[in-house]
Amino acid sequence: QAAARPDNTAFYIDALMSGEIERFKNDRKTGFANLDEAAGGIYAGLYAVGGLSSLGKTTFCHQMADQMAAAGQHVLFFSKEQSRLEMVSKSIARTTAQRDIEKAATSLEIRKGNLTPAVLDAADAYMNTVGNRLSVIEGNFNCTVSFIGEYTRRYIEQNHVQPVVIVDYLQVLQADKDPDTGRKTNDTKQIVDQNVVALKRMTRSLNIPIFVISSVNRSNYLAPIDFESFKESGNIEYTADVVWGLQLSVLREDNVFNQQQKIKEKREKVREAKAENPRRIDLVCLKNRYGRDYTTNFLYYPQHDLFKPDGGTP
Repeated sequence: QAAARPDNTAFYIDALMSGEIERFKNDRKTGFANLDEAAGGIYAGLYAVGGLSSLGKTTFCHQMADQMAAAGQHVLFFSKEQSRLEMVSKSIARTTAQRDIEKAATSLEIRKGNLTPAVLDAADAYMNTVGNRLSVIEGNFNCTVSFIGEYTRRYIEQNHVQPVVIVDYLQVLQADKDPDTGRKTNDTKQIVDQNVVALKRMTRSLNIPIFVISSVNRSNYLAPIDFESFKESGNIEYTADVVWGLQLSVLREDNVFNQQQKIKEKREKVREAKAENPRRIDLVCLKNRYGRDYTTNFLYYPQHDLFKPDGGTP
């Protein structure tokens, strides 16, 4: 920085660029074959995952965490609402469903102590597959981005790995104190905006992917998901590197959702789609700093906390 031209591009290409290319390279995959083909991998950066309730945002990211850990990645899942017992029982229930969905257990059954031989065998298989690479950090409603950052830095220093971080979810993260005033803001939108920016900075300083789950604007629940759905969720549109939205496939398939009126008909179609087993879900990439936008299709089995790629094309 003492040089006359400290940010000269010729010096950067000659001395620094190859090192930064090596840092950017990765072999991270989500474990969903259709999504990995479309996305081309997971890079260091901020990923936002949004959708209405009952569409499985947490389940999708949690299954992705299991699959990444099974593939050798270290994953830190900061769960602000669900306990470690809830999350791990979901993983074991999912394992039973992947083996035989007709005889699969539910996470509630497991938490109630229904530990059948099939459940115990699934727990052993899950431990052997995921190993010690997945951590579920129970949060509370005082959790801040600073806590997440310090925990992640300690993990990197002690384990010498670059973990994937998942935060569930954005709207319950509390504000950090202002470094100048020592006070916290009470403005909800300002808190969300500050936390989105802080998470983005963390991805750059630690060179890791961070997935943050976000709620969306409920007034858009009868329309295909778009950036308008995130308007109450801070500056995700501008700050995140990749924005994924989950929606019912019927919102894409039925032309009624492109029309202004017919509210009653739309609600009935949404109700029917939610009643399907499995539910048909689209993952829509609304923003992709690393390439083109895309849509991938999934079958969601909520009773077994399981997503499967759907062979249907968007």
